[in-house]
Amino acid sequence: MSTPLNPLAERLIEPTGAGWSRRQRRLRYLQKAIETSYDTVLQTIVCGGLTIELLRVADVDTLLDRLPKIQFRPDERLPYWADLWPSSLALAQYLWEVVDLQGLEVLELGCGLGLAGIAASRKGGVVTFSDYEADALAFTRYNVYRNRCPQAIVRHLDWHAPTLNQTYAVILASDVLYERANFHPLLQLLHRALGPNGQFILAEPNRPIARDFLRLIRDHGFQYTRTTERVEVSGELTAVSIYHGGQK
Repeated sequence: MSTPLNPLAERLIEPTGAGWSRRQRRLRYLQKAIETSYDTVLQTIVCGGLTIELLRVADVDTLLDRLPKIQFRPDERLPYWADLWPSSLALAQYLWEVVDLQGLEVLELGCGLGLAGIAASRKGGVVTFSDYEADALAFTRYNVYRNRCPQAIVRHLDWHAPTLNQTYAVILASDVLYERANFHPLLQLLHRALGPNGQFILAEPNRPIARDFLRLIRDHGFQYTRTTERVEVSGELTAVSIYHGGQK
């Protein structure tokens, strides 16, 4: 689908007062553009004491069945962004309950539908939502407006060729350690984009392959603590590891 807004970088500022009707018009416009290609559903999610309304693909299995008919991007990788993964729920919950983000510049990698970044924004962070998928960014734009994030930047980002011109106090990512091809680009991005005393927070559903990345970042000057968040998805309780750290 062609995205309704500039896929490279756009600052979104939540209107107030007289801007209410403009916000409603923008929400209708974004949703209409998304629904030219996707059947959607609005899902209410509770993370700790935070309630988020998330527009998402109604049936991911049906979407996968349609893959040969839809051009997502040139390399035709699966649209992982379209699903709501336990790791994103766990990261949102951890951010809301544990992390002080007030006034901090935050970068979310592989934001998907935007859940964790929305939690970070509502906790006071100045959040840049990033993803490689233009369609994911379209959903994120809608969800950022829907959930009244005070300010946010939504931008395209390729980890293998990142075009970042600033550093961040916090870098977030959930369930991104499933391909070894991403390990070194992610490591280099952490070195490049984390500011002085910066923190990374990674949510990982205990995939064996992730151990190799964790070993890699330890060998390259990073340290972290590990905690466990438990979240319920479709009636099933899942344990997700949260790795929170920075440079030694």
